[in-house]
Amino acid sequence: MKKYITMIVAGLMLVSCVDTLILPEDKTVDEDFWKSKSDVQLMVNGAYQGMINANVISRLIVWGGLRSEEMVPVASVSSTLQEDLAEINLGNTQSDNQFADWSPLYSVINRCNIVLARAEAVMEEDPSYTRGDYLSDRSQMLALRSLCYFYLVRNFRDVPYITSAFTDSSQDRNVAQSSPETVLAGCLADLAEAEGNAISASAYTDWRRVGYFTRDAINALQADIYLWRGSVMHSTADYEQAIAYCDKVIASKKAQHKAQRGEILEKDYWLAEGRQAFRDIFILKNAEESILELQFDGSSNTNVASTQYYNHYRDASGAVPYLYASSIFRNGGEVFTSANVSADWRGMTSTYNSVVTVGDFDGLEIRKYVSTSASYPTTTTSAAETKNQSYSSTLGLNYIVYRLSDVMLMKAEALAALATGDDDVAHLQSAFELVKTVNLRSRHNEVDSLKWNTFRGSVSSVEDLVLAERLRELAFEGKRWYDLLRYAYRHMEGVDYSTIMADQSATVTVYAPMLDLMKRKLSGKGNAVAAKLNTEPKLYMPVPLEDLNICPVLKQNPGYSSSENYSKNY
Repeated sequence: MKKYITMIVAGLMLVSCVDTLILPEDKTVDEDFWKSKSDVQLMVNGAYQGMINANVISRLIVWGGLRSEEMVPVASVSSTLQEDLAEINLGNTQSDNQFADWSPLYSVINRCNIVLARAEAVMEEDPSYTRGDYLSDRSQMLALRSLCYFYLVRNFRDVPYITSAFTDSSQDRNVAQSSPETVLAGCLADLAEAEGNAISASAYTDWRRVGYFTRDAINALQADIYLWRGSVMHSTADYEQAIAYCDKVIASKKAQHKAQRGEILEKDYWLAEGRQAFRDIFILKNAEESILELQFDGSSNTNVASTQYYNHYRDASGAVPYLYASSIFRNGGEVFTSANVSADWRGMTSTYNSVVTVGDFDGLEIRKYVSTSASYPTTTTSAAETKNQSYSSTLGLNYIVYRLSDVMLMKAEALAALATGDDDVAHLQSAFELVKTVNLRSRHNEVDSLKWNTFRGSVSSVEDLVLAERLRELAFEGKRWYDLLRYAYRHMEGVDYSTIMADQSATVTVYAPMLDLMKRKLSGKGNAVAAKLNTEPKLYMPVPLEDLNICPVLKQNPGYSSSENYSKNY
């Protein structure tokens, strides 16, 4: 019989700094495990299961959304959570904030590392576990580990980079931070290997087509990392690589559509028709244009985090969510460019139209990710008719990591960044046309409001157009904060990505127009929040206080080294 032990994490805290970061709570004893193909599959599935843990999903929501200007916290949740969300919202994050905790991602990383360390030997134990099986599993674990590290780098910048498995509490886990340049270089090397052995998305016709890390998902992640690195390091080569990987995804999705539908495809990008896109992508799940989704079925696994943060915070019809959309979405507002929100389907399907007062500013309830109504909105008010979804009805909705329109806009961003000047029409118009394609599919009555001959944008105006379209298309999908950071980094000089910030003698000033966007978030307080984000260290979360206390080799982000930075007097 296989034996299992439960690791009591609290009892290990004083052993070394990574005990609370690395070890999963349920650990299979090595000598009684790793004997069959099914054992490996169990652990591979366990790594994916770790990624859909509510502690991970909640961080993806808060890190990628709340830190930007697209969301604000509700004031009526539990006191500890309310305080932590308010700290982040107002730029006062402290190192004991529950979201300044990287352990949920490191738990997934260690699950991946365990598979990478143990799976190969199973081929000798079980002949049915073939070399092809092993390489496929290895590819997925390398990719999933890289995704976790990419999230960590974008939120903490300087993080411990661990590629070996921790399975025993006696192992030395006192690991220092690595520079983001080192971590991302390791991720890209792993992804290059993973791509070579990846499963083709066309190999599946069920949920695994987008539920597993296929070649399409790996290519999307590669494009994302190269785009990020190109922005931070001002690297032409990285932007070119980002475009190349975007093209791989686009070509693959086009080929899959043609093969599945048995028809000649006239357009280059197969996107769901705007009126039904919300239903296809967010309600029916695993849409044709989707690339990678974290899978929930609502019973054996439930998307508690999305339901709590966007819908209800407890199982009660009268409860409120943790987060609202900020007032920039009101009546289309600054986001959808038109006072008539019906001009853009996304204006009706991203949020409900009823305004909620949150302290001294207005917010709107979020519809994306938590509406189970498949009816098509036809007016500016019909989207609100299905408001107040039951708690249980939204627990089976997936969390989307990548989809085709995201990749198209990544390519547009890279093209704009490669433009050598305002007269570089080749790059600028190509970027513009990608934005237009994404935008047009969501325009009410397919009104073509974007025409190059009248737009004729400069480098900065095309860059701004891409950034604005990403907010319209990807609102509340955990993307906005990272979009803002790339936007800022492209215009910041003197960034040193090869060393950790604690070892640098100078700090870099943040690009002011990015801070101007942040000022839109809070009525009367936006300027104060933006002022707190004016140097590079403050763009990142603090190193967790608990881990600093037990791990002597970790160094705090210098933006959080003074007690005045922790003031709760906001």
